[in-house]
Amino acid sequence: MVKSVEESARERRNYVEQARAAFRSQQPGNIEEPAPAEEAGTPASTFGIRLVIALLLFAGFVYCDQEKITFQGIGSKQVVEQIEWNPLPVERLDAFFGDVSITSTKEKADTKAEVKEQNK
Repeated sequence: MVKSVEESARERRNYVEQARAAFRSQQPGNIEEPAPAEEAGTPASTFGIRLVIALLLFAGFVYCDQEKITFQGIGSKQVVEQIEWNPLPVERLDAFFGDVSITSTKEKADTKAEVKEQNK
């Protein structure tokens, strides 16, 4: 169904009037209570929950270490070894890549010019 020009104009006029009415209700004389944070869509922070979980895990680890408790044959020393284990040895990467640096072409040119000046 195709709308006539008059119907479209009437709908736009009604929409504008509704928008103006909404702004009039927000004037200083009209006091409305703000919407609660849950309704506004503000996400709740989970930092407190994550902190409590981390503290409980750490306290459990310390307790198991003090009492020499193992879980499925894994003790606290093996847990520490796995935490300290370096799966990506930087020394080997440095040896493999050598002098690869992440600098722009302009910086490289400037550095080369400085080296040439120093060698003169």
